[in-house]
Amino acid sequence: MSKIRKKKIKKTNILLGFICVLLAILLGFILVTSYKSEQKESRHLSEIADDQQSGIEDYEAVKERAKELEEISSEEAEDTEDIKSKNTEDTEKTDTAETEDADKTEDTKDTKDETAAAASGIVCWGDDLINGEESNTYSYMAVLQKLLTDNGYNMTVINKTLQGGGTLSMMKMAGVSDETIQGYITRHQQAANGAQLNVTETGIRDLTEEQTTRNDMDCIPVIFMGYYGGWNHDPAELADQQEQILNTFQNKNQFIVVGTRPMDGSVTSEALDQVLSQKWGEHYISLADVTAQPSSTYEAQQAMAEAILQKLQELNYISKN
Repeated sequence: MSKIRKKKIKKTNILLGFICVLLAILLGFILVTSYKSEQKESRHLSEIADDQQSGIEDYEAVKERAKELEEISSEEAEDTEDIKSKNTEDTEKTDTAETEDADKTEDTKDTKDETAAAASGIVCWGDDLINGEESNTYSYMAVLQKLLTDNGYNMTVINKTLQGGGTLSMMKMAGVSDETIQGYITRHQQAANGAQLNVTETGIRDLTEEQTTRNDMDCIPVIFMGYYGGWNHDPAELADQQEQILNTFQNKNQFIVVGTRPMDGSVTSEALDQVLSQKWGEHYISLADVTAQPSSTYEAQQAMAEAILQKLQELNYISKN
């Protein structure tokens, strides 16, 4: 082979070797660059992943907090609703109670008005304490009739009093059974234990047919009894005897009871009033509270008539037609 050819081959090999070295350097550079880029990208992706994880955790925390706030709001809303519901219920109950009370009051008023209209008059039982012709002008019954008429009330006052009679005779006149009346007499005798009793405590007056005939059972009774005795000086027994007479009337809810101490002073006005006012409540009139005059005087009869009229008006027993 010629020397020239050998030189060419040698140059070519050197060139190829140089090229290979360059290629190897280039490849190394590329590999290093790629590795660095991959490392950088890996770090970036890791940071992104960390941020996402943190974001997820923050989101979960926010979501959990929102859920707690929602539950709290829901509970507060329920409490508020319960309070509103309770207030509404209480208001409804109050309104219902007030309506029922108003209805009851109206019903009671209507009942009283109807009964008052149905009553044929006012009847006075007991003793008028004034004898003879004077009673026609000065007794509380005569005065009451005049007051009713003068004030526009078309009501007749009926006289069922028994002059000087005891309560046993009054019960007999009202139609209370003999057995019931005898029961009182027996108790009086037992309590006396052999002592002498006033005739009014054991005896019953002879009564006429006119006296025992009842034409007043649809009237409003005014009971004034006990002045002459017949109740063993026991206010509780007097109240029971008054009730015996009241039970003979058609309407047992409308009545007036007037109390005065007995003639013999065996029971004080205070002791009598304490028992009878407790028994009869708003239906009771104490003569001692009305006047300081003796019950048999004109002044006391006038005061009692005025007190009875006022009580009839207060209880809505009478109305002007």
